[in-house]
Amino acid sequence: MSLAGKPRKIYSAEFRAKAAQLCNEKGYTIDQVAAQLGCCRESVRRWKEAAKAKLAPPAVRQIEHDESELKRLRKENTQLKTEVEILKKATAYFAREIQ
Repeated sequence: MSLAGKPRKIYSAEFRAKAAQLCNEKGYTIDQVAAQLGCCRESVRRWKEAAKAKLAPPAVRQIEHDESELKRLRKENTQLKTEVEILKKATAYFAREIQ
């Protein structure tokens, strides 16, 4: 697949910094930022990594810790939603049995 006929979009440094900030500081996923800003997911990923590389090592560790915590909480949230749905169905079932 060739990109010869396709002109490349040039994004300003401010635009790239804003995209990286949304990922690194605001907690949005790469996919969310790419969709919101209308650019390629891979570009946002590269901008995020470049911005992270410019930070001091303690800041990078904090960001990585926050990202892993966010991932864990999202997984836990999904599990809890599933459990709530199961409990709702069980409650409805037993409510019908009592009547």
